Amino acid sequence: MNLKWITVNERLKQGVTLINSISTKKFQLLLAHIANSKGGELFTNDEVEKLKVSLKINNESVQLLIQSIHHICKQSNKVILKPTVLFKQLCENLGLDEEKAEEFVKVWCTQTNEDIGDFNNRLKLENLTWELNVQTADQINVKQSLPVARIQLNLAKSTNTDVKENVIMEFDNTELLHLYNNLEKIQIKLDNINNAEN
Repeated sequence: MNLKWITVNERLKQGVTLINSISTKKFQLLLAHIANSKGGELFTNDEVEKLKVSLKINNESVQLLIQSIHHICKQSNKVILKPTVLFKQLCENLGLDEEKAEEFVKVWCTQTNEDIGDFNNRLKLENLTWELNVQTADQINVKQSLPVARIQLNLAKSTNTDVKENVIMEFDNTELLHLYNNLEKIQIKLDNINNAEN
């Protein structure tokens, strides 16, 4: 069964079988190494050789094991899920042992908090107000008019709506057009996601 964030094919199933075959301690070390790798090669040739000896598996199996863990990490970082939902999907849909799934969820939670911040401290938009001001003259340019849009965001903490914050932003015509174009791109991506789910 495929999930919205990952395609479960035969190769991945074989990789999950390999993951389940190693000890939880070795999986923790392997997962930590892969999760903390920042681009480039995940393992050097010497490290792969050491893994083959330590795990008592051949080169092809080591590569599949590494690729499977890396693929699950990479794909899961593209979605926002509750940790309990991710754990359930890893166990039921991917077939990971509960201990391995639990270790994976711990690493995923740490990475998610680093990447997008703590959800408990997030602010949500409660209201938006705007006004348009036109500066019609200054000491140098008597006949020049400069429109300025002022947008006020009324925000509240997502876990406690009594904690409020107001943010005021001013935009000239070019800046406002830039903001509009970016919001339009976001809307198109949201529409594409919604259409793909239906």
